[in-house]
Order: sequence, then structure tokens, then C-alpha cells
Amino acid sequence: MHKNLIRFPVLFLLAAVLMSCSGGQPDTVPTAEGEDMVLTATPDVSPTEPVNTDGIACDLELPGPDDWEVVLCETFDDNRNAWEVESQDNPYAKYTSAIADGKFVVDYSAKGFAGYQRTALTWFTIGNEKNFALSINGLLESSFQDASWGIAFRGNEDSYFLFSIANNGTYVFEIFENDGWIPLITPKKFNGIRLGEENTLRIEAGGQDFYFSINDEMVNQFNGGLLEGREILLVVSAKEGVSATFTFDDVVLQR
Repeated sequence: MHKNLIRFPVLFLLAAVLMSCSGGQPDTVPTAEGEDMVLTATPDVSPTEPVNTDGIACDLELPGPDDWEVVLCETFDDNRNAWEVESQDNPYAKYTSAIADGKFVVDYSAKGFAGYQRTALTWFTIGNEKNFALSINGLLESSFQDASWGIAFRGNEDSYFLFSIANNGTYVFEIFENDGWIPLITPKKFNGIRLGEENTLRIEAGGQDFYFSINDEMVNQFNGGLLEGREILLVVSAKEGVSATFTFDDVVLQR
């Protein structure tokens, strides 16, 4: 799966444009709505699974049932779980990711590359599980509304689901499949999203059933998820010209 994604930020039924890792100009494939998306390449970063943590103890609140196995209990005291700490400067975004003061911090700036109409997305590997429960704390600091973060799951090279919250107090659930974005739950306002403060996202995925919670309140659910991938990714995004700082902590993954 390519690491950086560029998309039109408002409407979600999009087509994709692929660019190989060797570079080159992407070809635009318009949808019936006349929109397009660009999937960009940066140097390949192999997905990194957490270290073997079978049966580990975890002092953090568990997102799933107590009898589910904890495979990741991350407080970012160090980088023993091999998070992608890096600096990137490509035609679409410039960012750094680092572990500092017990947090995973991403300083992100989307460049102007398409008339300030699109959004740049970048992701970081959490794990590889099909059925799971996950919770993560995240703080988004930006003076702009057009920034968001969330969790992609059931991912592979061609498709994945994405549940995310934006800096305008909305959440959305969508699928990237067949080179296009389709909204499964359209953007919805939720007053429980704390703008400028830390928010906790929780996802439980079992079979075709998904449950989504924000700050300990279940906000929605979805039935009918048919993707078979296993990648779980932390996603950050910002519209062209938007800068944001994302700070993450207390990641718990069960299966």
C-alpha cells in the first residue's frame, strides 16, 4: 500500500490516480462527478507489526472484552514497537513524525499542488489484525478546520475502510475500493468531539460488524464490511495549504 494519498476533500465518490514508486506524472481518471484523486509514492516503508506481545499486561483501559488478547499496549515511552519515525518532503506534503515526551507527534503541512481543492493523507502502521478492538488518544492542533485524523483498517494494497474525525466537529466512515472513495456513513456532526483537546477513538471490528466510539460514547455502527485485508493504520490529513500538529498516545489493540 502506498503511504501518501491525495484526495478531493468535500465529496467522497472519487477516482484514483496511481504513481509508481519510480516517479513520473500520474494520469487522472475522472469519476462521473468529474472529480479525481492522486495516490502518491514516497520511499517504501514496509509495514511493521508490533513486537510479540502475546499475553502482555496492560494498565490502560481496554477497548474490547477482558478475555481478548492484548497485542499492543503503547504509551510511547520508547520506540520498541518500531513506529515510523521519519521526515518527508514530497510535492504534496512536508511532515516529520517523532516520539517525544511519551507521545507520537506528527507535524504536518500540506502543500498547494492542485488549486487548493484537495487533501493530503499520510498513514503509519499500527498492526495487522482482521478482527480487533482498538483505542487511541489523539490531539489535533490547527487553526484550520480542514484537518482530520483517524483509523484505516481491513487494509491491503487496493482497499481499506477509514473512520476519522475532523477539526470541524464531524466524523465520517468511508471505503477506498476500486480506485475510488465511497461514503458508508456520511459526515455527521458530533458535539462530543472536543476541538483543540484530546479525543479518544475506539473501533471494534468483528466479521462484518463495526462499532465506532468517540470519547467513550458509541456514535455509530456499520454492518456489511466485506473487505478481507488486515492492515490497521493511523491516518493524518490536511487540505492543501493547511498545517496541523497531531499528538497521539495510549494505543491499545486487542484481538
